[in-house]
Amino acid sequence: MDNVALVISLIAVVAFLVYLIRGIAWIAKKREGTKALFKRSFIALAVSLVGFIVFGMTTEPPKETAKGPKQEQQKEKTKEQKSEKSSDEQKSKPAAAQPKEEKEDVKKEEPKKEEVKKEESVKKEEPKKQEKTIDEVVKEIIYDKVGKKSNMGEKRIIELQVNDNLGTPDKTDKIIIAKLYADENLTTNMTRDGILMDSKDLFQEMFKHKEISEAVLMWNFTLVDQYGNESVDTILKIGLDRATADKINWKNFHYKNFENIAPQYFVHPALLKK
Repeated sequence: MDNVALVISLIAVVAFLVYLIRGIAWIAKKREGTKALFKRSFIALAVSLVGFIVFGMTTEPPKETAKGPKQEQQKEKTKEQKSEKSSDEQKSKPAAAQPKEEKEDVKKEEPKKEEVKKEESVKKEEPKKQEKTIDEVVKEIIYDKVGKKSNMGEKRIIELQVNDNLGTPDKTDKIIIAKLYADENLTTNMTRDGILMDSKDLFQEMFKHKEISEAVLMWNFTLVDQYGNESVDTILKIGLDRATADKINWKNFHYKNFENIAPQYFVHPALLKK
């Protein structure tokens, strides 16, 4: 019971930290749902405290058994008897038999050395871990920066393409085309700014990998036309190449300047409404 309580409390502490950090990050990005995150973090904190209390109440100190004087006397007697027997056996054995025993010990040690060498050779022959493919790397970047789902519950990645860039001499150059579902915000301006901020975070991480020579982010959202029909359309598109990305100082770069410097930039009229 005490081990279960300790494990639950540790998991609750980790959950508390995760929800707290995400809540602070969402406040910085002006996203909805921060109150729910802080509620979850406080619930996790309460669970961890209860778990630690239960763990402290259920653990028992190790019991020490006191050794009586009779037991100590019996142990001393047995030790003396063993020492006397060993001395008598050594006296009874002839001196010529001792070298044979030493030779047998040497023979027993030799195969152990060979086993150690075999184990070392097996370890050296173990296959190396395979490196991650570029599409796996891009997925990890997207999930780490903007999550696996939007704030409305839709899957973040709608489609992800990794194509060879035939326009460069390097055969390893790749073009990334990521079709993503955007987050919803209170106003169209806040929605657009949130997409641009997320795009900055994604581009900054993607272009750290030399294989990526070009990246295009296509942000999608569910729109309703004047007839009431719904459709998932691209509301904002940004494309950067390696030459443009290398010029950007990401620490000082303002996300609204994508419109001025990006080779590919498109905003749906729905995002231009105030």
